[in-house]
Amino acid sequence: MTTVVNYVLDKLSQMGVGHVFGVPGDYAFPINDGVVCRNDMKWVGCSNELNAAYAADGYARIRGLGVVSTTYGVGELSALNGVAGAYAEHVMVVHIVGMPKRSVMESGALVHHMLGNGDTESFYKAAGHIACDRTILSAQNCIAEIDRVFTTMHKERRPIYIGIPADVAHETIVQTSPENKQASELKKDIAQVVAERIITTISNSKTACVLPGMLTARFGCRDAVRVFLERSGLPYATTFMDKSVVGEDLPGYLGMYFGQILQKRVANFIETADCVLSLGVEKSDFTTGLFTSSLQEKNMIRVSPEGVYFGTEPLIEVSLGDVMAALAEQAATFSYETAPGYLGDDEHIGCTSVDSDVIHTYSLYESLQQIFRPGDIIVAETGTISMGMGFVRVPKDVHFEVQSLWGSIGWATPAAFGMAMAAPERRVILLTGEGSHQLTVQAMGDFARFGCKPLVVVLNNEGYLIERIICDDGERYYNDIAEWDYTMLARVFGCRDWYCHRVSTPYALQKALKVVTEQPEKGAYLEVIAPRYDMPPMAQALGIK
Repeated sequence: MTTVVNYVLDKLSQMGVGHVFGVPGDYAFPINDGVVCRNDMKWVGCSNELNAAYAADGYARIRGLGVVSTTYGVGELSALNGVAGAYAEHVMVVHIVGMPKRSVMESGALVHHMLGNGDTESFYKAAGHIACDRTILSAQNCIAEIDRVFTTMHKERRPIYIGIPADVAHETIVQTSPENKQASELKKDIAQVVAERIITTISNSKTACVLPGMLTARFGCRDAVRVFLERSGLPYATTFMDKSVVGEDLPGYLGMYFGQILQKRVANFIETADCVLSLGVEKSDFTTGLFTSSLQEKNMIRVSPEGVYFGTEPLIEVSLGDVMAALAEQAATFSYETAPGYLGDDEHIGCTSVDSDVIHTYSLYESLQQIFRPGDIIVAETGTISMGMGFVRVPKDVHFEVQSLWGSIGWATPAAFGMAMAAPERRVILLTGEGSHQLTVQAMGDFARFGCKPLVVVLNNEGYLIERIICDDGERYYNDIAEWDYTMLARVFGCRDWYCHRVSTPYALQKALKVVTEQPEKGAYLEVIAPRYDMPPMAQALGIK
């Protein structure tokens, strides 16, 4: 026998969750207390609920599942933007909300944190649009409801919402017999047949290539995709959203595919191939080069969470994970001999002059590329800083994350904190712009409080550069931001033993990065001064489009 809150936390612990991010509140105290009383789980208090949701998102990208806990109304609404980003990008986040007592919820009595209209489920209803499933628990329904919403979460790889009224949290659950349900999972032998057909189609093609996508990582298939590519030797490319989903170190890596806007040799190879195997790629502006890609549907095999499409044939309903496991197994049956090797254009990498007095795009990214090591976690903020990173080749086993679909500026700083908590043994490198950094900079205090030692690189180019690029007049003052002394922030937020430095020349940048590399046990905070309109090629292309 156990209580409602402990039953939920037990289930989360069994799934590998060791931390709960959030902000305490009176309706959520029973949940907060439930976490801090456990030996297998740690409460991670954040400075605000938005940062907590972003941190849970980052944690989930490394561990597979993250949890954010908020109080009713004011707390949960603050977290919704972060949860929405997790929904858009198929990140499993459990949002646990502490609610008023059942009597209040049922009567509509006006208490604090309510809208004053008597509708006590307004926020629960709103959450339904950015959660794949939701529930309000009771002692009677706890077992069945947790099983139901967790099943949906694992099927869709998206957030769920769990509401727990304050007087329900510590009630003893009522043991009920689960309903006898027939398993709906399709048999794995179907996946074997589908995989065999994929292999046969590729074997009969003259020019084949693979587009591995982000959803393979979200659905737990990252290792299977890599094994498939290693064994087959097939050429492959990734889109901006899917960067490093399986690494960029294999001989078959072609480069980044960004439609016909950039990397034309990569695009031409893929778009003229007679067989393109798309593995978990979501179609968006950033996976199609602003919809300039020209892939022939008849030449495509699309493996998605819903099933597999062969050209324009109807969907074959089969599990993405089962298909990838079968492909990895069967890939050893043939070897592809015509991979052309790397076709990317590194026009922004190289030719750094240490005598230059300005840090241009090419010098910044070349210097960063030199310090990346296998096993690093690189978190890049939405905007020009991530667009430059899109075309930097990273070593094996580097985990690169960017929120390219939802694109909420400010995400990267607290998400990097969540990733640092998820994998304390790995180096976290946060790359952000000063405009985005200002939105969620309080997360720096969380790094300090919990002993995380990341490398933080803040690119300062005097405002919202990406907005300057795409608006009619980049000098409109809504693109300006407050001028901060960024190198002082680390100390202000408690990072007192960090290496903090401001650099404005390539030589100074390389020197600072050398110091950082030689002191991995210390956190580091570098402010990089760049020209107002200096930008990577992808950002330039956005401005033109």
